[in-house]
Amino acid sequence: MEVQATVWYILAITAFIALLLLYVNSRLKRFDPLTKPKGVVLLAMIFVQAIDGMLDKEVRRRDVTEALGPYFGSVAVYMFLCNISGLFALDPPTGNFSVTLALASVTVVMIEVYGIKYSGIKGYIKSLCDPIPPFLILNIIDKFSTWASLSLRLFGNIMSGSLIMEIIYQMMAIVSSFIPLIGKFNIVGVIVAPALHFYFDLFAGFMQTFIFTTLSITFIGNAIPKEE
Repeated sequence: MEVQATVWYILAITAFIALLLLYVNSRLKRFDPLTKPKGVVLLAMIFVQAIDGMLDKEVRRRDVTEALGPYFGSVAVYMFLCNISGLFALDPPTGNFSVTLALASVTVVMIEVYGIKYSGIKGYIKSLCDPIPPFLILNIIDKFSTWASLSLRLFGNIMSGSLIMEIIYQMMAIVSSFIPLIGKFNIVGVIVAPALHFYFDLFAGFMQTFIFTTLSITFIGNAIPKEE
């Protein structure tokens, strides 16, 4: 995928998210808390509760949940839209390793920041030498493996899905060319593609968003000492 094209796709998705948030915000402002939520308001509440529930379960610190909830909510929406952009004839930005590496880098930085914040410098250094000092190098390598794992898993799954769909379209075009009176119109691709897009774009896009978000929250939760 060309870098310039990726940048334009990212800008388009970001602009769409901004408009979506403005619309949801306007609906929330007009919402009467004494009435039963429905429509966009209900979906927004369910989504926020889901993100906060994941944070509460793994982190168990309400202040961290309040601080990270908006971030992970925004990242989940952004990532999901990037992953399913193939449905709209766009190359998924998350099929570019620089994008997934940037997302993983933010998570890795937050793991270290929150680990130092709640464990203290001494506690953080002690964790690097856990269970015994010779494990220092292995623990440092483990932190880099988390970085690589988060970025490569998302990149590999999205990129492979895009490549598979491209190959399928080419194969279906060849099959269609043998059908009389069809010519160059990929009629077989039109029939077969929707079900495949549902799996490789919609389902896989949702699963990769869920996995990345869940793993990021779990890693941050593991770095923070639990409250008694």
